[in-house]
Amino acid sequence: MQSSRKGLLGALAMIIAGVAAFFVFLYLTGHDPDESPLTLVEWVIGGILIAPGFGYLVKWRRARQG
Repeated sequence: MQSSRKGLLGALAMIIAGVAAFFVFLYLTGHDPDESPLTLVEWVIGGILIAPGFGYLVKWRRARQG
C-alpha cells in the first residue's frame, strides 16, 4: 500500500511540476494570453513538459491492476 501511494504521489508531483514549468516558460518568453492565443509550438512544449507525469500515472495504474 505504501509503495502504491508513493508511486501515485510521484506521478502527481511530476504533472504539477510540468504545469509549473510550462507557466515559467510562458513567463520567461513574455507570452501574454490576453494579447494572443497560444501557438502550436507553445502547446507542443506544454505537452512535452506535462506528458511524462501522465505516462508515469498510466504505468502506476497498470502495475496496480496487474
